[in-house]
Amino acid sequence: MMRRLLLPALLFTFAACASRPDQTAIEMADPSAPRSYTAEAARNPVGVIPAATLRDTQRNKDIELFIEYPTKGGPSPLIVWSHGFGGSSRGYVGLSSYWAANGYVVIKPTHADAGRTLEGTDLGAAQTAADWRNRATDIRVILDSLDTLVRQYPELEGKIDRERIGVGGHSYGAFTAMLLSGARAGGETFADPRIDGVIAMSPQGPNEALGLTTESWTNVRIPVLYMTGSLDQGATDVQTPEWRRQAFELSPAGDKWFVSIEGARHSSFAGQVANITTEDLRTPPQRTTRDPRDPRDPRDPMTRQQQQQRGSSSGFLRDRAVFGTIRTTSLAFWDAYVRKEASGTEYLRGLTSRGDLQVVTK
Repeated sequence: MMRRLLLPALLFTFAACASRPDQTAIEMADPSAPRSYTAEAARNPVGVIPAATLRDTQRNKDIELFIEYPTKGGPSPLIVWSHGFGGSSRGYVGLSSYWAANGYVVIKPTHADAGRTLEGTDLGAAQTAADWRNRATDIRVILDSLDTLVRQYPELEGKIDRERIGVGGHSYGAFTAMLLSGARAGGETFADPRIDGVIAMSPQGPNEALGLTTESWTNVRIPVLYMTGSLDQGATDVQTPEWRRQAFELSPAGDKWFVSIEGARHSSFAGQVANITTEDLRTPPQRTTRDPRDPRDPRDPMTRQQQQQRGSSSGFLRDRAVFGTIRTTSLAFWDAYVRKEASGTEYLRGLTSRGDLQVVTK
């Protein structure tokens, strides 16, 4: 029998546990209570089913799932998360565990493109309409099969609120999520009325190869948060942060949000941070001339190393802060439009005063 897992969301390591959470863990704070938004992971325990499978008989395939859920209380709102091209259900733990600890069941499927690389080509050149149709179908099958999942994994009994559902994704996953919000690609629509809100991180703008035109977003009627960053550059020169903003601009008014984070890269939304160890730090200092009157002469190899270390550390802290903003902003949106909590809307409105963000709503 598959071992289920239980973890405090403060950590990303998993501790094995039985199918039922222990009573001590349940005594911790209620993750569904109104909150003040912080990037730090909540101390609420999260149950994990790391290798669930769901059979799709229509397509004769198994969908691999990574499921995280609050062990306390329920039923909890559901988020279905779609990974970027080449990713898998095991990615984005920094987001999914954070959401789960804050009161959401999170289901992450592995799509058919898992493990593949673009090799410098554009996504539209690597994927066809059949490919993105399969991705959207993966999400729909999950929503259609919640009762089946509960039967297969009894620890989910009473955990999933079928009336409060969000769908999100990053990069190719953002494309998938936008299709389910009502955006059309190649004239096709995959809008699902069960979805209350969508988050599209690093979304695509008009792209002929992906079947996206300036008219593709006209029927997006549900709340959507479009997120990008000042350094969110795609595979080609035209895939700029400004291009990503067009998904928001071309959507009709009504609970649409656009947030651009200063310093956020494409990989920032997957939780990647700067690499502290640089090639310069691995290279032994070379002999050079130093001014003996100045102990901090920049020509001194030790001084240069210290500057490089400080720069790398600064980059790490900057990326960590960026990811913290991604966490809190996304949680506030889920709270506002999936949980229907006024505190989420208030937090989003408050972001307009921050100097490190560009926030627009309509």
